[in-house]
Amino acid sequence: MMQSRADRWPSAWGFELRTDQGDFAAKIVNVSISGAFAQGDLPLATGQAVRLSAMRQPVMAHVVRVSERGAALKFDRPLSAAQLENLRQYRDLVFM
Repeated sequence: MMQSRADRWPSAWGFELRTDQGDFAAKIVNVSISGAFAQGDLPLATGQAVRLSAMRQPVMAHVVRVSERGAALKFDRPLSAAQLENLRQYRDLVFM
């Protein structure tokens, strides 16, 4: 039996991905209610816990796949409709 995959939407949300090893700049290139793909030079490992923010609320996730382009993240809890809409925006993160 095939498992269905949540609809994914494009994004270009620049954000800070937080881990126990440090914080890293990344960009969400697609997002769904259950996960996202974070693009960037991310020193992550499969199974690693990560945190990001959506609407000033912490979103906990785990890395499910790592590639040269970035990492696939599975959210520990599904996003709310408002959080999903927030992460579907196109913004760049600027570090000062």
